[in-house]
Amino acid sequence: MNIRLVSTLTADDEARTAAALCATVGALLDHLSVAYTLRIETSDGQVFQQHNAPPPSALRAPSIMST
Repeated sequence: MNIRLVSTLTADDEARTAAALCATVGALLDHLSVAYTLRIETSDGQVFQQHNAPPPSALRAPSIMST
């Protein structure tokens, strides 16, 4: 998934917003059993990045038991 956001924020406001977005979205994704990399690059070249790779056992599909 690739998401782009264009704004009229100043470079300083953009950096603060990017840091907050990275932390907030990363915290939400950490609760899911998905591997992810979140990367936000501001217009002035600052990069905010967060990633998580849950253990392989957490990525397996749940088994379905028939009765």
